[in-house]
Amino acid sequence: MDDAKFQKLTQTLAGAYEGALVSGMVYLGDELGLYGAMRGEGPVTSTALAAKVGLHERFVREWLHSQVVSGIIDYHGGGRFELSPEAGVLLAAEDDLRCLARLFDGFPQRTALLAELPKSFRTGIGLSWADSEKGGTPERVRWMERFLRPWYEQVLVPQVLTQLEGVTAKLEVGGKVADVGCGSGVALISMAKAFPSSTFVGWDISDIALNRGRENALTRGAPNVTFLNARAGGLPEDGTFDLVTTFDCVHDLTQPASVARAIHASLGQDGTWLIVDPGGRGTFEDNLDHPMAVFGYAASVTGCLQSGMSEPGGAGCGCFGLPEPAMRALAESVGFSHFRRLDIPHPLNNFYEVRR
Repeated sequence: MDDAKFQKLTQTLAGAYEGALVSGMVYLGDELGLYGAMRGEGPVTSTALAAKVGLHERFVREWLHSQVVSGIIDYHGGGRFELSPEAGVLLAAEDDLRCLARLFDGFPQRTALLAELPKSFRTGIGLSWADSEKGGTPERVRWMERFLRPWYEQVLVPQVLTQLEGVTAKLEVGGKVADVGCGSGVALISMAKAFPSSTFVGWDISDIALNRGRENALTRGAPNVTFLNARAGGLPEDGTFDLVTTFDCVHDLTQPASVARAIHASLGQDGTWLIVDPGGRGTFEDNLDHPMAVFGYAASVTGCLQSGMSEPGGAGCGCFGLPEPAMRALAESVGFSHFRRLDIPHPLNNFYEVRR
């Protein structure tokens, strides 16, 4: 046995477990408002912080100690703790695209889901996004909505739609848009508010997400949005849509080719399919040094692959299963001839304009 390799692997495994514990502490700091209460306040004591957020001082003090030894919060001695400006952006700037607190919001749901996954390994059948909403709880929907909202609200309309040939001009005068895998409708509503003369329809298989979407549309003033359950009738293949969007979901589908054919049939002759999906590099070997490889493959086991294998014969693409050449081949196989990757910087996803 290689002793050096053994020691390195020991450190890796111990670090992974420690990282899980730190993730739990970050979740608590976000959920309890501790980071927000510390931001911009300079050095504070545990007593002052606990009083500000209405929590028990002894638990707050132990949490602060864990944050200091983890390298997240600064310690100035004398029981004084500070959230630096840099940490404030990463952990308490809710609307900043650089904020990472949203990543940890779903940590309890992901860890709770682990108990359900051995069955998938034994049967080959995964959990769909709807099935994984255990007991009808909305936490996963809330997490995904919070995680994605800043990007949809700040980037989608001004930076992505404007790169699609002729799309914004159509939507300004009154177009028809479908979002397949719409979730709770954050993207749909962002587009609908930007283009009030157009109509928007979202399809998903999660009733919890769809109900949340209807609530969002009502509270945010988007009467031109409708939400429908895909299991009760899919995308109309009537050639009437000007734009169909799929945000980070094609790789999750059990039958991506069938959905691609339906999208092709739903679009008008000059319609556009906007695909946003993880941009793997082709083979596993190509992905070994991908900066998001650890995140992508682990998240796939608990989410992407689960969804893609949730029906017998599911495609099971996984997070990195549809890199650009495979996505291009999928589009061309159902009749699309124009396939162009957009110039949108993103740590994980690629953006494609697809037309007939």
